[in-house]
This record gives sequence, C-alpha cells and structure tokens, in this order.
Amino acid sequence: MKARTSKSGQGMTEYIIIIAVIAIGCLLIAGLFGKQIKGVFSREGAALSGKPDSEESTAAAASLKDEAKKTDSMNSFDKDADKGTE
Repeated sequence: MKARTSKSGQGMTEYIIIIAVIAIGCLLIAGLFGKQIKGVFSREGAALSGKPDSEESTAAAASLKDEAKKTDSMNSFDKDADKGTE
C-alpha cells in the first residue's frame, strides 16, 4: 500500500506561524516602547497642527507673530534701507 501524504496545507500553516510570530513581536515592541511612540506622534501632531510644544518653539512662534503684526510702509522701508547702507 502506498501512503498518501498531503503537502497542500503545509505552506499555509507555515505562513500562519510566521504571521503569528510577527504579530507577537509587534505587540511586544508596542508594549516596550508604547510611551515613547505616543510621545513622538503627539509632538508631530502638534507640530503639524501649528501648536507649539516646547519653550523653543513657543519663543519662535511668538517672534513670528510679532513680525507679522508689524506693518510695512515706505517710511519703514526707507529707515531699514538707511540702516543697511551705513
């Protein structure tokens, strides 16, 4: 008698095992570095939305707002031009 062996399910089983190992690894990494990852995403989200998140960015945002409030006219242009030629 010939023993009948089926190898058709072997490949699928190997893929399932590989995916399970990858999923467990991802969960472990998320558990170990979760707080750091959350901090990175929250800082990047704040930066993209325009909300400053540190003292340096707060100072930079304040100076940009001050510059934006200044109105330029020909008088201020002339004064700035005179400063540059001296």
